[in-house]
Amino acid sequence: MASVCNVIECRDLVFKRGDRAYLQDVTFTLPEGRLMGLVGHNGAGKSTLLKVVLGLLKPFSGSVQVLGATPGTRPLEVGYLPENVSFYNHMTMAEHLAFFAGLKGVGRSRIDALVEELGIGRVLNTKLGQCSKGERQRLGLAQALLTEPRLLILDEPTVGLDPAASLLMYGELSKLRQQGCSVVVCTHELALVEPYLDCALVMSRARMRGFGTLDELRAAAELPVTILRVPEAVVTGDAELAVLREGDALRVPAARLEAVMQRLTQQHGCYGMEVRKAGLGDIFRRFVIESTQGEH
Repeated sequence: MASVCNVIECRDLVFKRGDRAYLQDVTFTLPEGRLMGLVGHNGAGKSTLLKVVLGLLKPFSGSVQVLGATPGTRPLEVGYLPENVSFYNHMTMAEHLAFFAGLKGVGRSRIDALVEELGIGRVLNTKLGQCSKGERQRLGLAQALLTEPRLLILDEPTVGLDPAASLLMYGELSKLRQQGCSVVVCTHELALVEPYLDCALVMSRARMRGFGTLDELRAAAELPVTILRVPEAVVTGDAELAVLREGDALRVPAARLEAVMQRLTQQHGCYGMEVRKAGLGDIFRRFVIESTQGEH
């Protein structure tokens, strides 16, 4: 079996201006066909990292490769949707797409395919000043996808979008991932992005605090699993379960989950429980808020 290409490879990445470090010792790899969430507080270093990956900033030290080359040297294979997209309100969506396609050397058939795929045909001849936020964001995604990039980077793509438009956006990103495109989404909307993630990079105060799948991050953060709907009589009558009780739930270390579930089902005949793993928000709190308290 052929090995999976790493679309982004960062090793011991540092970026400084003067004495201030904006990135310190960032190391991760992103394989092809993966959707990665980039999360952290404002000023954590997320935007700086994206600029380094795009080739807009050069590292102070460490190494970065994008698609096996120096960042910025394969621009047509990298799509980018910034948080604040600047378009021309007096131009129609069709005129914008034709303009960007001309800049990127893309033919008419690709424009037509994106218009169909993103559902923007009905507003194709509408001036951007008369379009909704969601329609403008779809145009932004369309221009980022014109060259069928192998890597797509989006900075807060769903800010200001209604729930339907946000779901449409992530639905399109999921399709791209299935087609082999790697996607990086920088966002504060943790609950929204969580169902679509293959992995997450958590940053705080210029440092990488965690990287991996959600299960790997849960394990690294030592976050418990919550079991709901366990009959109170079962818990109070079992000393081993009683010590795990917290409110109306059981908080179980991930390593003990299988044993506890077997105890509930085989010994107590319980089958209607609800098992909840810690979410991305819990991971964020552990790595960014709790673990950095007291740092200066």
